[in-house]
Amino acid sequence: MADYEHDIFISYRRMDPDWIRWTSENFLRPLRSLLRPALGNVPIFSDDQIETGASWPARLARAHTRSRLLIPILSRDYFNSDWCRLELALMHHREGLVGYRTPAQDSVLVLPLVIDDGHCFPPEVQAMQGEPIHDFANPYMSTNGLRQEEFAARLKRWCPRVELALQSIPSYDPAWEKIAQAQFAEMFRIKVAAQKTLPSLSLLPIPGAGKP
Repeated sequence: MADYEHDIFISYRRMDPDWIRWTSENFLRPLRSLLRPALGNVPIFSDDQIETGASWPARLARAHTRSRLLIPILSRDYFNSDWCRLELALMHHREGLVGYRTPAQDSVLVLPLVIDDGHCFPPEVQAMQGEPIHDFANPYMSTNGLRQEEFAARLKRWCPRVELALQSIPSYDPAWEKIAQAQFAEMFRIKVAAQKTLPSLSLLPIPGAGKP
């Protein structure tokens, strides 16, 4: 029977190899370690776990659906990615389906971190009150330096919010996966349809001229 497979889904913009490394080494590795004393081994999904050759839209949709909590790493460029916006929109939609993030029920399924100016984020995202970590958003930050220790201390103070959110997760609903699979498949179809094949080499036709 279908059920959750991951506690956390990390949604982030793959801006370049340095930012991908920062997400994995500077953020994700200490997050796992800091959550371990209270929660033990926390299954966390990031898209580098998708196997080469896998049907990645379907794999991504499944991982997203079967994650209890979404942690998006927000920047202005995050919202330039259709895939990132879809990941965030789907979990926000799930919050609405289960009645979360309302005056009557303040439980959440999205815990944003902000690495860039959030004043221009969509209003519904600004209302989520993400945790600002601008001071540590440096893709060249050493994983063994003082700055990393300060970042780890900041994450440690934030981790209780993750623990609290994971205590109030709704029961898994297979209907969520149908929604996500349809959304990711349609996004992939749109992306493929938008791709243009470059024209082949040819000379311009000259009226009245014969073949060269």
